[in-house]
Amino acid sequence: MTTVSSTSTSTAASTGYSALSSSSSGTGIDYSALIEAKVNARLSKADRIDTKITANEAKITAYTDLQDKLQAVNDALDGLRNRSTSTGASSNLFGQRTAYVGDDDVFSATVDDDTEVGTYSVVVQQLATKHKIAADSASSKTDALGYSGSFTLQAADGSAVTISMESDDSLTDLRDAINANKSTSGVTASIVQVSDSSYQLILTSNNTGEAISLTDGGDGVLSSLGLTDSDGAIKNEMVAVQDAIVEVDGVTITRSSNTIDDAIEGVTLNLYSASPDTAISMEVSTDLSAIKSAISSFVDAYNEYRDFVVTQQSTTSDGTASSDATLFSDSLLRQIVRSVNSALNTSITTDDGTVLSMASLGITFNSSNELELDEDTLNSILSTDIDSVKQLLGLNMTSSSSQMSLLRYTSSASALSFSLDIVRGDDGTLTSASVNGDSSLFTVSGNRIIGASGTAYEGIVLVYSGNSGSVDIDFSQGLADKLFGVIDDASATYDSDLATAIDDLETRDTDLESKSNDIKTKAETYRTTLTAYYAKLEAAAEQAALLLKQLTYSDSSSSDS
Repeated sequence: MTTVSSTSTSTAASTGYSALSSSSSGTGIDYSALIEAKVNARLSKADRIDTKITANEAKITAYTDLQDKLQAVNDALDGLRNRSTSTGASSNLFGQRTAYVGDDDVFSATVDDDTEVGTYSVVVQQLATKHKIAADSASSKTDALGYSGSFTLQAADGSAVTISMESDDSLTDLRDAINANKSTSGVTASIVQVSDSSYQLILTSNNTGEAISLTDGGDGVLSSLGLTDSDGAIKNEMVAVQDAIVEVDGVTITRSSNTIDDAIEGVTLNLYSASPDTAISMEVSTDLSAIKSAISSFVDAYNEYRDFVVTQQSTTSDGTASSDATLFSDSLLRQIVRSVNSALNTSITTDDGTVLSMASLGITFNSSNELELDEDTLNSILSTDIDSVKQLLGLNMTSSSSQMSLLRYTSSASALSFSLDIVRGDDGTLTSASVNGDSSLFTVSGNRIIGASGTAYEGIVLVYSGNSGSVDIDFSQGLADKLFGVIDDASATYDSDLATAIDDLETRDTDLESKSNDIKTKAETYRTTLTAYYAKLEAAAEQAALLLKQLTYSDSSSSDS
């Protein structure tokens, strides 16, 4: 009897939670269900927190998608803002130049940014050539030539090197010895197989316009090879050395290279063939194709952003937010949409009174409020009035002095007009720059005039090389520059509205996740405590039941006896 009782108590204590189900419970009470209900009551708070975390994560994903789409719009706009690197842009498409050449089989041209536009007449009279000479033919390139001695060689732009020969050297050995020094001498050697039993050593200058010179060391090696005649002159000249000759607007230019980068400032000519009787027109102008491509990319990127906004505003048939509308009725999204729409409606008035807007570029809204581009309209204004396009889209500064230039502009002001009264001292340095007699609005440093912090001119840095006097300055901010600023404030990777909102949500989720985990940990501890408690109750109940059974059995035995 005692052994049975001990076994029963041990089982109840060791099986714990698993032994508390109604089917195995001695009392018939479903302790597992009771424990689960109590634990779940505590976990329900964690579930509510997890639901908030999931909603926040969905919002973070939506904000990140919006951020990416807005940044794609700004990527397209960046080069259209008429800003240099120093004024906040990665490129300025209005400063990019290209050359349109009438016959690009004769020559092509590359143009530096901000080169003066203009049209030139170019005649390629002669190409520069590499000097090429040959030795007499030899019957083998690997047999010993039988010549011993030395000679020096060099091209005009190289340094003289001495080549020594032994009688057992072959044509191949000679070629290799010359090429081991080609970077110094400026001369490269090769072997041409003329026929099955005829090989020629060819010497070529590394660069065009550079003549090869040879000097024998006194053993007659050069004449034995057939590189020079008995008088020491070049014997077999295959290609005579000559300079390139180009005529630009009637001015004849001679250069040793077929790449000429110093004839027209900012323009590099790449000569391909001579056409001495043909004047070819070359127009240096703004790269209109790059501007057109950027405008087209902007339209596409904006429509991607617009599609995202529409999705976030979509509803089901009963008027509730659709499952994809994570940012439905989101105040930040509404704010961004309003700001973007306002910037898109920017218009400017030119000096002649013409009002320019997005429609002037052929960009209009369709019935879905997406942008559509009319290429014919865009092509027309790009080809006929690029200055108006620049004024409509970009940041523009006009000054009454050609000696005033803009170095930096990070001001948030969309338009500024003011007169600077500039004083230059007797020693030639700038001493002050004032507006309406107030010299505290700008500071001077060398030739720089710097907008003072906390004023409307903060973020402006001008460079002035003129004399004392008054200079009128006007800034206007076009559509692309204004829209870029609005979008950058909303979507920049750091310190923007979206970046701040995402950071706040992530911080909130971190805190919520910590709270949820704490609740779950405490709930599991509670589960363990309850399990142990009910296991003890079950063990006691089983022990009591066993004792009752023993007593009943004892009473029954006594009656029988």
